[in-house]
Order: sequence, then structure tokens, then C-alpha cells
Amino acid sequence: MSSANPSGKAQKDRLVELEEQMLYLVEVSTPSANWSLVLMKFSRKLIQSMHSSGCVAQMEGRVNELDSYQKTLLEMINDMSEDFRATLNVVRNEIPDVNTRLDLIMRAMANQVPVGEAIPVTKVKVPESKPLCGVKDAKALKNFIFDLK
Repeated sequence: MSSANPSGKAQKDRLVELEEQMLYLVEVSTPSANWSLVLMKFSRKLIQSMHSSGCVAQMEGRVNELDSYQKTLLEMINDMSEDFRATLNVVRNEIPDVNTRLDLIMRAMANQVPVGEAIPVTKVKVPESKPLCGVKDAKALKNFIFDLK
């Protein structure tokens, strides 16, 4: 019995040792399963980041394009503002001339006879109309022109 006992005890010890190893393997397999899940999630995120990096490059291209459009617009606005300033300077320079003309027109209007009053009539000599037939001499032409004046 003593020989059966040691072998039975050895078997029990071996069985306990195997159970401990199995428990250890179960404990180890759980984190390894977790690690595989973590790796799968990481690979998905890596793939997504690769796709999004393409999107980022595309967005960077569009941002650069927008920057160039903005620079073009700023140049156009600067050119337009310079043209506007030049036009404004021309208008400012013409204002005194326009004011002078306006003053002259206002004076001329003030010198006119108001409506309803008598207009002074000067004596105007109207030459008689004579038929233009026949031969005329130079003296008759001079007299005619003098009468027109």
C-alpha cells in the first residue's frame, strides 16, 4: 500500500499541478483574446486613419485652392479700390469747376426778366425783301449786308 499510496499521491499532485496549469492557461487565454480584440480594433482604426489621411490630403488641396482664390480676390479688390480712388480724385478736382459753372448759371438766371414782366424791346431794322432777279451791283450788295447788321 505504501507503494500505491505514493503513486496515488504523485498522481494527485500531478493532477493538481495540471489543474493549476489549466487555470493559468485559461487566465492567459482571456487576456490574449482581449489583445486580439484590441489588435482588431487598432487595425480598423489604422485603416480608417489611412482613408482619412487621403481625405486630409484632399482637404489640404482644397484649402490651398481656397487660399489662391482668396489672394486673387484680394488683388482684384485692391485694383478696384485704386481705380475708385483715382475716379474719386478726378471727381474732387472737377467739383470746383462745376461749382463755378453753377454760379454762372445762377447769375444768368437771376439777370433774366421774371415771368409776367415786360421784356424790353430794342429797335430792330428788318430789311425789305426784294426779289433776287436781274443783275445786282456791288453797291447794292453792300447796302443789303449793311442793313442786315
